[in-house]
Amino acid sequence: MKEVMGLIHHVKDEKAFRQITKNRCVAAIPFGGKYRLVDFPLSNMVNAGISNIGIITSFNMRSLLEHLGRGEDWGLDRKKDGLFILPTASIDSANNKRKVDLEDFYANLDYLEKSKQEYVLITGSNIVCNLDLRKVGAFHKKNEADVTIVYQDGYQFLDLDIKRGVYLQKDDDGRILAIEAGAPSPGNVVSMDMYLLKKSLLMSFIEEGEINGKWDLISDFLTSRVRDLRIYGFPYQGYLAIVNSWQSLFKHQLELLDSRVVQKLFNPKRMIYTKIKDGPPTRYCGGAEVCNVLASNGCVIEGKVENCIMFRKVKIGRGAVIRNSILMPKVEIGENVVLDRVILDKGVSVHKGTKLISQNEDPIIIPKNIKVREGSV
Repeated sequence: MKEVMGLIHHVKDEKAFRQITKNRCVAAIPFGGKYRLVDFPLSNMVNAGISNIGIITSFNMRSLLEHLGRGEDWGLDRKKDGLFILPTASIDSANNKRKVDLEDFYANLDYLEKSKQEYVLITGSNIVCNLDLRKVGAFHKKNEADVTIVYQDGYQFLDLDIKRGVYLQKDDDGRILAIEAGAPSPGNVVSMDMYLLKKSLLMSFIEEGEINGKWDLISDFLTSRVRDLRIYGFPYQGYLAIVNSWQSLFKHQLELLDSRVVQKLFNPKRMIYTKIKDGPPTRYCGGAEVCNVLASNGCVIEGKVENCIMFRKVKIGRGAVIRNSILMPKVEIGENVVLDRVILDKGVSVHKGTKLISQNEDPIIIPKNIKVREGSV
């Protein structure tokens, strides 16, 4: 797909992730033990041969820049094309509810104009899947489509995330008949926030947006033009996680403890790439008990851990019991700590004897670098 450039747009609703996005943008949220959310759409593009990729991010971008570097881990540190980090148009993105914000594209118009590719693939940074985008490109050309939208039939949002979805009504040939945001009608399928179209068409939308002050690609352009444009839906049937909130982040991370999900998401023919960080293997000390745990390198486990995701360099003290939790990098758990349904952000330390147990389905979230003692939460 050398004729296609990639644009990974900024997910605006960062408030939905609570403390998790206090120090990072959505694209940089850790996922699956060693990845960031952005790794999945970025890897899908690279695996399809897309070599010109722009990532639009919020001003809270330090963590993302540190992760991506020059793009060398994705083969994008190159003299021609490569990886481009593009700023959002407005610092007030927290109150911006646009699904795909063309004003961000307008703010980076020089990048679009200089790019030589004929087509643009737009996707969100919060879409976790392993998709052969070459098939999307072939489908788009076969149907002579103006816009192709990737969708999944039967995808189930959490109740609180339903309003954040985009839904498609289609005919038997895949032609899109209606596009709705916020509430699905019976029989509608879920858009995966992936759009393939000619760059010239996108530029015409941006030009019109500048004139009319309307910037949402979905509600201001595609929804009202389904009869005028040839918009088709491409069906995706593999594993999908649309991470729209802190609740869905927790749910979909723990899904990776199912070996069937891992087999679907991590296809050896289409690798998911990330920043390589060397380190020793996880050490299981005498007395450690581990059941159904995904542990990254550099961890040290002395206690009992069940149904957990553990990122790099997590330490679990003797006598600790940790269940149904996500422990981000460099978390330290003291002796005799009890945790159940907790998300500990990077660098959190929990003092010995502390108990944190969620009393409902929602996890407890401890922000980055906090020191937790009994009674402090």
